[in-house]
Amino acid sequence: MAGIGPFSRRLRDRPDDQLPLHAGPVSNGEFVPAAEAARDRQVNALIRASIDDSARRVGVDRRRFLQGAGAVAASLAVFELAGCASPPTSHPRAVSRPRGRGGRFKVPPPEDTAACQQALTGSEFIFDVHTHHVIPTGPWVDDSPSTTSLVLSMLPPGCTDATQLDCVDRASYLHDIFLASDTTMAVLTDVPNSGPSNAPIPFPEALRTQQITAGLTGGGASRLLVENIIAPNVGPVSATLDEMSSAMATGPPAAFKVYTAWSPGGGGGYSLEDPTIGLPTVQHAHDLGVKVFVAHKGLPLVNFDPVFNHPDDIVAVSRQFPDMQFVVYHAAWDPNQIEGPYDPNATIGIDTLLAALDRHAVPPNDNVWVDVATLWRQLLTTPDQAAHAIGKLLSRVGTQRVMWGTDAIWYGSPEAQIMAMRTFEITPEFQDVYHYPALTADVMAGLFGLNAAQLFGVDPTAMRCGLTQDPLSANISEAAALRAEGALPSAWEPHGPTTRRQVLDWLGSSATKWVPF
Repeated sequence: MAGIGPFSRRLRDRPDDQLPLHAGPVSNGEFVPAAEAARDRQVNALIRASIDDSARRVGVDRRRFLQGAGAVAASLAVFELAGCASPPTSHPRAVSRPRGRGGRFKVPPPEDTAACQQALTGSEFIFDVHTHHVIPTGPWVDDSPSTTSLVLSMLPPGCTDATQLDCVDRASYLHDIFLASDTTMAVLTDVPNSGPSNAPIPFPEALRTQQITAGLTGGGASRLLVENIIAPNVGPVSATLDEMSSAMATGPPAAFKVYTAWSPGGGGGYSLEDPTIGLPTVQHAHDLGVKVFVAHKGLPLVNFDPVFNHPDDIVAVSRQFPDMQFVVYHAAWDPNQIEGPYDPNATIGIDTLLAALDRHAVPPNDNVWVDVATLWRQLLTTPDQAAHAIGKLLSRVGTQRVMWGTDAIWYGSPEAQIMAMRTFEITPEFQDVYHYPALTADVMAGLFGLNAAQLFGVDPTAMRCGLTQDPLSANISEAAALRAEGALPSAWEPHGPTTRRQVLDWLGSSATKWVPF
């Protein structure tokens, strides 16, 4: 396994306190979340009390209980209770649990570990289209000190590796994605950058991760696809086009990805409709035969130009390239917007994407796609908002065009997010009033992986057959036992600054203002 690097035997979490899911605004490190409210602290205290009580009832120590499905069930039960009570002060087993008006989690009592295991586990084809890791020894460490400081700030406080960036290296990635979760396939992406010298994972290194992952699977099945991140607004556009051609010759990439709101100095974003920057880039991708084009939209990035985070340009361009597929990362979600019924006059958030689809006459299940990375992790703690967000996307973008994404490994293993989605329901009331689809088995199968498989031309059956002798899958049970014993880090430990305090601590450090890469 040359090239993976040493796997850290550190205890990255506080085993007696780390929750699989916790209330309060969270970040993937790219934006400053709102401050934790008193209500959030109450909810988290109630989750801990429920976990303590359930662990005692089951007769296991708290650390081991925290590693299992029962701890996730306890979190989800309290989130639902909190959505129906103000303030949440009752233990979820002590009362008849009220059902959420719009969104709810169908989970057993957390102390019923067998039922929790059955309810929260599954055998779906799970294709995560939004994942990250870094190359600790890359030139970006020296060439981009502000980027290095950012990533170091995203590490868990207990990381004691001699080279701290090893905490988010390939080995950690392979563990969190394929050993500590039910993820079948993934797309490896990167944060904004202008090329190999300042990219935390340059495209050749992403290809190396892909190669290593394939080498760990039975028959060399390719469980990992990679994107090439480009910045056509940095330097001459011709240089970007040459970079795209080079990637095609060495890769090829599964998609090209842009951050239209980013520029090295800040405030210099661009539109994909710009005839001198955006359109030539999309046209070149088309001519190269890379028919999937991805753009980060909506989620406000620290020190980025918000004008160019609006999704209208990518939706408009989709009409000019009907034989291409356009993916809106984060579905234009914005944490500053409370998700509710569709508002065509909204200026931020998911509704701006839906309005753009209407404005440009894009029908459901056409060539505009979305993923739910970060928005699901944030909104699952408020089930009614989650029901509106997921319901609107499924009904307007289309049940065959909404894809699973998690922003792992910044949040740690995506398994808790997977478990939460497995048990989530949109109530009949919301279905009737807002015409949201029910989360049937077929809809969930599409969201979890079959939609992404269609986008990227993957045969799920053939992929699963290729993994029957997969060494990674064969070690999942052993890895879970080691985590329960504390020999491996908790799957719930985030790798990013998820709270407002953590993000602001970095912004207030002696490092330069965050202008990534």
